[in-house]
Amino acid sequence: MASTIVGLDIGSSGIRAAEFTVGRRALSLRKFASVPLPPGAIRAGVVTDVEAVTEALRTLWSQGKFRNKSVVLGLANASILVRQMDLDWMPPADFRKALRYQVEDALPIPVDDANLDYHLLEELDVPGEGEETRRVARVLLVAASRDMVDGFVEAVHRAGLRPLSVDIIPFALVRAHGAKNDDDAPAEAIVDIGYDTVKVVVHTGGQPRYVRMIPGIGSDGITRALQERYDWTWEDAERTKIKAGLPGHADLDSPSPTADGLDHPAQRLITSEVEALVAEVRTTLDYFRDASESPTPLSRVVLTGAGTRLGGLREMLSERLGVPVEHLTVVDRIKKPRRMKLSEEDQRALVIPAGLCTGVSL
Repeated sequence: MASTIVGLDIGSSGIRAAEFTVGRRALSLRKFASVPLPPGAIRAGVVTDVEAVTEALRTLWSQGKFRNKSVVLGLANASILVRQMDLDWMPPADFRKALRYQVEDALPIPVDDANLDYHLLEELDVPGEGEETRRVARVLLVAASRDMVDGFVEAVHRAGLRPLSVDIIPFALVRAHGAKNDDDAPAEAIVDIGYDTVKVVVHTGGQPRYVRMIPGIGSDGITRALQERYDWTWEDAERTKIKAGLPGHADLDSPSPTADGLDHPAQRLITSEVEALVAEVRTTLDYFRDASESPTPLSRVVLTGAGTRLGGLREMLSERLGVPVEHLTVVDRIKKPRRMKLSEEDQRALVIPAGLCTGVSL
C-alpha cells in the first residue's frame, strides 16, 4: 500500500486535515475532514488552550478515519519573522550549522529561544574589499519563538500524532498554487484571508520573495462588527455578512433597499470593514514594490481563505490594486476518488493542507 502524509492546518476557527498519497506528478487525495475549535483556543495563530486543541485533533482523526498519524503542520503567526538576508556562502551542511551565529544580531528575540530555518533564493557574487568579490547566499530567513511552536507541537503529540515537519503557511500557499519555476516570471501575490489573520506572500515563478502576516484583521472581524452594531448572535451576523456581501453582490431572498441604494443596511458597515482590510493589503504590497531592488510590478493577485466567501471582495481588491484578482483552487491539480464530494467550503479549506504536502519526500 502506498505511503501517505497528512497536511494539518490548525486555525483560529477550526482544524482542517487532508491525507494524500504523494506521487511523482500529483497528489492523490484519500481523506479530508474538518472540525471546529472552541472560541479562544487559538488566538491570532497562538495556542491558548492546549487541551481544547488536543481534543479537537482526536475528534478529527476519529471522524476523518485517517490512516496515517504522520503530519506536516502549518503555522501562520505575526510573530514569525520572515526576512530577506544576504549571508556568507558556505556548503549547505556548514551553512545550516552556522545560521544562528550569522543571524543572531538580526533577531528580535534571543537566538536560543528561536526556531530557525531558511529558504534559499539565490547564490551570487557581491563586491568585497578592494577589487575582490565575495560569495553570498540570499535567503528568506524564518524565525519563530520556540514557545509558540511548542504549543502546537505539544497538542499534536498529546493527540497521538507525529509531526514530520513544521512549515509556514505562506510557503505552502505558493506550492499549492502550483506555479512553475521560471526566473523570468512576473511577480504575483497570494492573499489568504483567514479568521483573524491575513497572510500575504509575493512570489516570482514559485519562488517566495516577500511574506507578511497581518494579525487582527480577517473574516471574523467583519462578523464581530455586525454583531456589536446590531446586537445579533454571531451566527446571525455571519449569515447576514455572507448573504448581504458588498453593494451590488447581495444574495438575498428579500432585499431591503435603503435610501442610499444599498441592498441591505448592513452593507454600509461591511463595506467600511472590508475597505480597511483591503487598505492593509494594498499597503503591504506597496511596501514590497518600494523595497525591491528594481521595479517589480504585480501581474495579479490570487485570493484564498475563509474570507473570500464575501461577495464583491474580489472585485474591490482588483479595483483598488489595479491588477486582476483570481481565486486559488487546488481541486483541478489533485486526484481524488470519484465518490468523494467536496463543498465549496471544503475546496477552500483543502488549499493549505495540499500545499503543506506538495513536494514532501516520504
